[in-house]
Amino acid sequence: MQLERFIGMARKPEAVLITGGAKRLGLQFARKALEMGYAVIIHYRSTCSKECLKLLKSAAYKDLVYFIKQDLEFSADNLIDKSLELPVTLRGLVNNASTFSKGNLKNPDNLEEILNINTIAPIRLATRFYELVRKGWIINITDANIKRPNINFQNYRISKLFLEEITHQQAFLFAPSIRVNAIAPGAMLPADSESRQYFNSLSVKIPLARTGDLSSLTDAFAFLVNTPYVTGEVIKVDGGWNLTA
Repeated sequence: MQLERFIGMARKPEAVLITGGAKRLGLQFARKALEMGYAVIIHYRSTCSKECLKLLKSAAYKDLVYFIKQDLEFSADNLIDKSLELPVTLRGLVNNASTFSKGNLKNPDNLEEILNINTIAPIRLATRFYELVRKGWIINITDANIKRPNINFQNYRISKLFLEEITHQQAFLFAPSIRVNAIAPGAMLPADSESRQYFNSLSVKIPLARTGDLSSLTDAFAFLVNTPYVTGEVIKVDGGWNLTA
């Protein structure tokens, strides 16, 4: 597959745009996409992690890693236009960028802020991708633990529930030229506000009794990319946490 992709399109390799791709799960998807033979366009809002910058300097991925800095709260769909200016053939979009903060429906300003990034920006990006790319795939990153109400993170969960439904609706709307699926991760990495001790303690709530299976997460990503007869699906990669949460 890699030889076919690079020999057939030597001057313009197929590329994947990953929002929030400079750290955490986004960086995992970027690495996997490179391993699969894609070029990657890494979007970030403010700064790149040290691990992300290593990709830019890696001789193995010379001319295959691009960076675009942009705040998705403003003109998110313009990110697709910028990506198409690069010497690549845009084929995939991963809506990974997300804001995670406390807030519930008593604070509608917080809800609006979270929806702008977690829900509205992916809609705008996917619509522009459909308009300009016309052939390819989209993967939305949702969350496996969002079904039950949570006073502290109610607005965040609502935004991700919307994104799941948007996945189904856009899969129907954009077919057959664009496939739209989603991955719902569980406890993969500690949140910035969480201690490692608290994160590890979550394993007792998970049927498979462990956290952080990043290889399973990237395997799910590869499956959705490489399986052309799947659209409108949400794959939970959470060790069964959603069954008890």
